Amino acid sequence: MEELRTLLLHEIVRVYGPLQGQGIGAIVIPAFIGDFKKVLDGSESFDEISEEYMTEDKKVHLILEGRRKLGRKGVKLEITGAVVNDKRLHLTEEHCYV
Repeated sequence: MEELRTLLLHEIVRVYGPLQGQGIGAIVIPAFIGDFKKVLDGSESFDEISEEYMTEDKKVHLILEGRRKLGRKGVKLEITGAVVNDKRLHLTEEHCYV
């Protein structure tokens, strides 16, 4: 999960610059991922779903995609994709589980 946060922070810093990007990223990244976790957790199906997020000034538009996945120990919440300002991030398995 830390890798996903790092990728998102990198994209936010590209938009806002290092100082402002770090501050904004520290607030919005946990909020966006936390909300998406609630969306996935509340989903009734195992189909892939997506949710859109945007910063207040509309400079960062994030789409998170994910699904509930049945594992040996029960249901896992998996992030399968992330798009920041129309740029799809390359996610590996390390990024995926919430």
